[in-house]
Amino acid sequence: MTNKSTEIDIIYGIDDKPKLANGVPLAFQHILAMFSGNITVPLLVTGLLDLSSKESTFLIQCALFMAGVATLIQVLKFKNIGSGLPIVMGTSNAFLPVALAISGEFGIGAVLGAGFIGGLFEILIGKNLKLLKKIFTPLVSGIVILTIGITLIPVGIRHAAGGNGDIGSPQNLLIALIVLTTIIIFNQFGNRFLRTSSILMGLIIGYIISIILGIIDLSPLMEAGWLSFPIPFQYKWSFEPSAIIAMLFMFIATSIETIGDISAITSSAENRTPTHEELSGGVIADGLASCISAFFNAFPNTSYTQNIGVVNLTGVFSKYVVRIGAIILIILSLLPKFAAIIAIMPEPVLGGAAIAMFTMVGVSGISLLRKVKFNNRNMLIMAISLGIGVGLNLVPEATQYLSENIQLFLRSGVVPAAIVAIILNIVLPEKNINE
Repeated sequence: MTNKSTEIDIIYGIDDKPKLANGVPLAFQHILAMFSGNITVPLLVTGLLDLSSKESTFLIQCALFMAGVATLIQVLKFKNIGSGLPIVMGTSNAFLPVALAISGEFGIGAVLGAGFIGGLFEILIGKNLKLLKKIFTPLVSGIVILTIGITLIPVGIRHAAGGNGDIGSPQNLLIALIVLTTIIIFNQFGNRFLRTSSILMGLIIGYIISIILGIIDLSPLMEAGWLSFPIPFQYKWSFEPSAIIAMLFMFIATSIETIGDISAITSSAENRTPTHEELSGGVIADGLASCISAFFNAFPNTSYTQNIGVVNLTGVFSKYVVRIGAIILIILSLLPKFAAIIAIMPEPVLGGAAIAMFTMVGVSGISLLRKVKFNNRNMLIMAISLGIGVGLNLVPEATQYLSENIQLFLRSGVVPAAIVAIILNIVLPEKNINE
């Protein structure tokens, strides 16, 4: 395909290699954009399971390490693995509802086992993309993403209020409000750099305020070592049927997200649609990275949509810059003290940022649904799918007399919403008298 000019002011194209002195700060910009999202899942899982700060530090190390490794797999493109495009990878918040449900019921080992199977499944998806497109239409994809956002909002609110601690205290709510307000101010009134790193700025300011108020225990930071490698297989895997099924649906959803991210990159950078090799390789890279993540005690990895926003805002499409960012992430993962700084972050600080991040996921679903015709048929599918998915997530006791496996499957919210949406989209006729 021939490249055409785009409306974006491109500073560095996909194959351009800026000087290292320019590439490093540009790479840090990518890290700033994805950092808070990448650490959210391990932080919330450790909070749910009330794990020690040492374990939390270790899981954050693993998340950083695998984000760097996964990004290299995606960017370098070896044979049919990887898109060869400037796409940043990391642990996705999309997996959070399922990861929390599985870990709360069966432990971290079940999340890792399900993530490994899911990774293999996504590799299979990458080799058979045509089938995926027929099942996950924009209507179904929009419903799934909107459900993810809605079911995550209570998680963000709970952590903003204090999580497992003194929930609802004025101090917790004040800190969360300051973090959220900071994010809004930097996002709307800052320069280009501050807008792309507004969530990180909110976390930093909330962290500083927490230190001033004396609510951070710095002892884990003092006890953490200076250098260590994320050791694989620190949790015994288990393979729970309901956990695996729930995870498979999430991998389908994130495959759709990766396809969208790849399409956005090629459209913005070179005004073209992606090749089949780029799409297939990108999804296969997602799956392979998630398989490797399970070995290294990390949760599933996928492409980061917010970093697509970074390249569009800055005009820096260079995959060389993204490779530098991947190497920086791996280096940071080897520094336990750095991970410990994150692990001791107070829940209200994380919660204030989570409210913004999680709600934006839901807004992304709404944006996708805008491409769908709002006729009687489609609105009915939206209503029934959201009603069942969100309802079962918010009222889990409705399934209390069912087996544990079925309960997990239904309480995730995302999985039942996806199943209902897919079935109704296939069964109900396209044409409606009252369109």
